[in-house]
Formats: sequence, C-alpha cells, structure tokens
Amino acid sequence: MSTSPEFVAGMRRLRRRRLFLWVMIAVYLPMIWLVLEISQSDRVTGLFFAGWVVLVGVAANLTAFCRCPQCGNFFHLNGVVPLYLRHCLHCGLHISGDPARNAFERRRRP
Repeated sequence: MSTSPEFVAGMRRLRRRRLFLWVMIAVYLPMIWLVLEISQSDRVTGLFFAGWVVLVGVAANLTAFCRCPQCGNFFHLNGVVPLYLRHCLHCGLHISGDPARNAFERRRRP
C-alpha cells in the first residue's frame, strides 16, 4: 500500500466522490416521501425531483471522471459507459488501496 501524500489524497478524493454518489442515490425515496407529505403538492415534489436528478448527474460525472491515484486513468471509466465497481478498470487497484485486494494481481495458491 503506497503511503505517498499524492496517493493518499487521490484515494480520499475518490472515496469521497463515491460516497457522495451513493448518498444521493439513497436519499431519493425518503426525500420524495417527506416532500410529498409536507407540501402535499406534486409540483413542489417535481421541483425537488428535478433538483435531485441534477445533483445525481453531477455526482455521477464527478465520480466517473475521477482519476486512479495509481495509474492515472479514470477509475470508473473504460470506454463510454462508467462502471462504478470497487476496482480500477485499468490497473485493478481496489478502492481500499490494499494491494492484496487488487483485481488483476495473480495470487499464489498454497
């Protein structure tokens, strides 16, 4: 596991962006239910939904275009479609930064 300041900052940035994306997705149902209960208006609920869609779009793009601190390529993007997996799609670096969990490493069998 690399301990260089650039690597640590890159992993922190990547994890923070992923967390923001997953929180935005998880907050959808409670937010819509709460806004509908409080406002009793489909129009207000629609405005909150539109705002949520914009924020999820921003979060998805920020996460998709975050670079891997190990190889410098986009962590979640290999081609056109982003895949929000726990491994870099280029070098196999795990989101934890643990080299033992890298996807493309060949592991010795005992």
